[in-house]
This record gives sequence, C-alpha cells and structure tokens, in this order.
Amino acid sequence: MTTSRVLVMTGGSRGFGRRMVERLLSEHDDWRVILLARASPHLSELKAAIADPSRISVVETDLASLASVTESIHDIELLLQGQPIDAVLLNAGVQIVEGDRTSPDGLEMTFAVNHLAHFLLADSLAPHIKTGGRLIFTSSEVHDPDAFCLIGIARATWQSPDTLADSTRSQMDQPEGVERGEARYSASKLLNLMSARHFAAIEPRFSTFAFNPSVVPGTDIARERNIFQILAWKYLLPALAPILPGARSLSRTAGDLLWLVTEADAEALRGAYVDGRTVEPGSEESRDAAKIEAVVSTSRGLIARHRPVQPHVIAASLQASDPRQASA
Repeated sequence: MTTSRVLVMTGGSRGFGRRMVERLLSEHDDWRVILLARASPHLSELKAAIADPSRISVVETDLASLASVTESIHDIELLLQGQPIDAVLLNAGVQIVEGDRTSPDGLEMTFAVNHLAHFLLADSLAPHIKTGGRLIFTSSEVHDPDAFCLIGIARATWQSPDTLADSTRSQMDQPEGVERGEARYSASKLLNLMSARHFAAIEPRFSTFAFNPSVVPGTDIARERNIFQILAWKYLLPALAPILPGARSLSRTAGDLLWLVTEADAEALRGAYVDGRTVEPGSEESRDAAKIEAVVSTSRGLIARHRPVQPHVIAASLQASDPRQASA
C-alpha cells in the first residue's frame, strides 16, 4: 500500500527511539519512516522487528560530519519524491564521558552531533515539512542547572556557541570533580531547546517544540561509563524506573514520543518544552532571545564554513544561472 504520512528521524535504531518506531509502524498503517543512522547490527534488528520492513528507508549518515549530513539531506529529498514530511524528529545524541574529541570538521564532538547536525537538518528540511506538520528536538532536564536529575549529571555553564564548538575551550572552567563531558552534553540539550524555540518563532507553517524524555535507564547513552555503571544502567535501574523519582521506562517514554509525533495538538505545543506529555517552562536561559540569536547565527556560520557544496548543488546552481537553460 502507499503510505500517506512520513516521519524523518535520527536516533531511531535503538533505545526509546527504536521502541517508538516499532510502535508507530505496528499501530499506524499510514506511516513510513526515513531513518538517518550509521550502519550497525541495530538496523537489522529493527527491520526484523517490523512486519513490513519496506516501510523503513535507512539513509546512512554520520552525524559528526557535515558532509555526510549534507549528502543525507539530498538522499531524503530523493526518497520523498515531492511528498511532504509530516514530522521530523531529531532524537539522536552522544554522551562522551572523558577526553576532548573532535568531529571530522574539527568541532567538539558532542556539539557537532547533538546540536549542529540537527540544526542543519532542521534548517534544510523545514521547506519540506507539510503545513500543520511538526518538528521535534529531543532535549533534557539537564539543560536547566536548577532542575532535578536522578543521576546528578553535571550541568553546563553558559558559553557562547563558538566556544562550545571548540573542544579545548568547551566547558573548560569546571569545578574540580565535575566532568566536562557531562557539562558538554547538558549544554547540547540547552542548544536543542533554544533551536526549537527559534524555529517555532520563524516557521508559522508547522509547529516546533522540544521533548524531555527524562532519565530513561536501559538505553545506550551510558555506553562509555565503567562496567559497573553500564550494568546498573542496563539491568538494575530499568526494573526500578517505575518507583524512582525523575526516571521513566523505555516503554513509557516511547509512548510519550509516539503521542507527540501522531496525536498531540501540535499547534498548542508550538515553542514549548514538553516534559513527557506536560508543558514546562524550561530554564530562563532557554528563553533568552539574545542568546538564542547567538546560537542561530553561530550555527549558521559554522555550517557555512565547514559544510561542503555537493556536486548536485553546484550543477543546479549553474543550470539556474545559465541563460541558455532558462530559455530552453
């Protein structure tokens, strides 16, 4: 059958994103998914769990590379064949615990993957989102230095986005014992919320908002922790999630996300920070117009500096500028 609705997403090959995809395709016959992901056994497992794997199209993407993201945008446009997108879900994320890692473009890795790649996707895919559609960024309560978080992850201190993009300067002045990697992760979640507020303000055709999944034990976000932390995260804490304050099960979070993609009143959520299914104000900083503008201008500048122009883009530009083509 020809499906009538399209979800484009990152972060759908494992964790609560994968659970949401499985439920979407089993409970809603009229949806198909275009999934941006790196090649991995997780993709085979996901397709094996779906009754009709043809309803998932995988675009191999390295979110750390602006060249890869740029090429993926072109691939998505080809897959769409002119069909508008009903929902874009920007859900992928990494949490680097130790060391200073840089992306292929020379940017701090957490900033590059969690924020900049998704900002580029949102900016590029916005024209393809249908009127009344939705654009969803995954954020977190850790964006807010005053919010409770069960696992006590280090919070970010505000830095200009160009500083956050620099692996040697990003979250450099932390108190002793505070992990810079955690602070960088928290900063990226603030940037995601600020990006959502920006797109909500400038794009009237569709609704943009941010999702807080809260603490969801059992995902792979703790894969860089020590073995004891990994075992507790994967096997002990999921059993305790229903009774732990501030924790949610994979199943509940996948259900919340599915609701946001398919059923929630998107217009009522425009520009909102949605904690599960409840609208919360988010941090004061996340609503600071001057800081949001700094995030937007810096992100666009970094993309312009590091994003390569693809051959098909050059060809299209030459054709548009050639008067012989225009009169043909």
